[in-house]
Amino acid sequence: MRYDWKRPAAAVLPLAVLAALCTGCGGDTAPETRAGELRTREPQVLGLLLPRENALTAELKTAIQTEAEARGYQVRCYDAGGDPETQLRQVHQALADGIGTLLVELADSEASEKLAGIVGEAGVVLMGQAPASSILDERLVLVGADEAGSGVLQGQALADYFWETDHGTEVRCLLFQGEGTDARSDSAVQTLLDDGFFPIAAAGDQVCGPSRAEACRDMTALLAEQVDYDCVICDSDEMALGVIDALEAAGRDPAVTPIVSVDHTAQGTAAAEEGSLYLTVDRNAALQARAAVAAAVNLDQGRPFDTGLRELLGQAGILDPNQPYTARVAPAAG
Repeated sequence: MRYDWKRPAAAVLPLAVLAALCTGCGGDTAPETRAGELRTREPQVLGLLLPRENALTAELKTAIQTEAEARGYQVRCYDAGGDPETQLRQVHQALADGIGTLLVELADSEASEKLAGIVGEAGVVLMGQAPASSILDERLVLVGADEAGSGVLQGQALADYFWETDHGTEVRCLLFQGEGTDARSDSAVQTLLDDGFFPIAAAGDQVCGPSRAEACRDMTALLAEQVDYDCVICDSDEMALGVIDALEAAGRDPAVTPIVSVDHTAQGTAAAEEGSLYLTVDRNAALQARAAVAAAVNLDQGRPFDTGLRELLGQAGILDPNQPYTARVAPAAG
C-alpha cells in the first residue's frame, strides 16, 4: 500500500500520549519510615526528576511548571545529569524534602523496580518511555510518549519519500537510538516492510543516547568506513542534529538522504524547515505536561490518577479499548 499523505514542512502532528497503570510498591524502605516521610510532606509541591538537561527536557520542564502553577502547585526540580544512580538518590532526597508526589522521567527504564522500592506510598507519575517491568499499582502510573506510534509515523514518512522518488524496494537503514527505544525503531522498520519495502541494516545500531556529540562521533565513524545508506532513523532531534553535524563537517549535504527524528524541538523544527532534517515527529510536550500534572495532582489529592483525564484532553484524546486507563492523542489530519 502506498501512503498518499504529504510530508509537512516540519513535523507530523501529534504523537500519542499514554496514561496507564504501571508499577507496584515494596522494597527496602521500612513502612514506618515511609509513613513518616508522608506525614511531613509539603501538600502543594510536586517533585520533578529529569534524567538530564537537553532541549526536550527543558521544554517539558517549562510546560510542567506552567501547568502546575495554574493548579496552585510549585515544582521542585532535580537533574540527574544522565546518571541513573544519581536519580535514585534524588528520589530519596525528594521524599526526605517532604514531597509526596513525584513526576519522573527515568534516566534508565530498567531502574523502575528500584524506584518502586524507594517510593513506597508516595504518588509517582512516570513520563517518557514505558518502564522495563510491568508491576501494577494505582500509585505508580505512566503518562508518556507512545514509542511505537512515533516509529510508525517515521516509517510512513520514509515510505512516502521512497515511493515518490522511485527509489526501489530495498532500503538500507541506519538506526540511531537510545537505551530502551527498540519499540520505536522496530515499528519504523516494520512500517516500511508493511508498505512493500525491504529494509536492511546498513550498519549496527548506533546506541548513543540523546546526545548530539555522541551521534556526531558515531556518524563520523560510519562515514569514514564508507557505509552506504538510504535513510537515517533517529530517536531524538539531538541525535539527528549530531548526524547532520557529521555530514556537514564531511562536506556532504544532509538533504540528499532522508533523516527522520522525534521530539519537534525548536532546533529540530528549524532543521526540518531548512531541509537538512526530513521530518521530526511532534511528541507534544505541552499536552504531555498537561496530562502528567493532572495525574500528579489527582494522586496528591487522593483521587484516582485518571480522574477527568479524558475530559482534559478534549477532542484530541480518544480512548484506546486495547489498553485500560489509556488516553491517546490521534494524529491530526493534514
